Amino acid sequence: MIQSYGLHWHIDRVFWGRPGTLLGAASRSPKARPVDFRYQRGIYALYADYELVYVGQTGAKNDRLFNRLKCHKQDHLSERWNRFSWFGTQWVTTSGKLSADTANVSQSVEATLNILEAVAIAISEPRLNLQRGKWSEATKYFQWWDRSEPEEDEGDA
Repeated sequence: MIQSYGLHWHIDRVFWGRPGTLLGAASRSPKARPVDFRYQRGIYALYADYELVYVGQTGAKNDRLFNRLKCHKQDHLSERWNRFSWFGTQWVTTSGKLSADTANVSQSVEATLNILEAVAIAISEPRLNLQRGKWSEATKYFQWWDRSEPEEDEGDA
């Protein structure tokens, strides 16, 4: 069901221009190859710092993750979030591209419940949950950005 996910990515580390990119890598290594997740389908959460403020979905018809996030930068939520997490149904191919297909959702009840629990825990981070969830085959991706470019808040220091 969920094949890839990213947690607490920064809004300021997204390239919002045309065509826009949502880059992530499967490790934090400087040699990691970034993958563009802008066309991902799934569930996403918006945060003000680390406080959950909104949960949505993307993937109906031609709607994709980047477009939904870009809309939220301009709608009634625009000043209310600065981080986001996403949980996608598309996997990364061996060539480092986002798959065209989505995951098969006909898994066992146990596997499906494990994934749903993992997503719920990751989104809400309940303080009494010691377990972080069973992700099965899903791969976590870390936000990737060009570290040679100074971040906006670094110049203000």
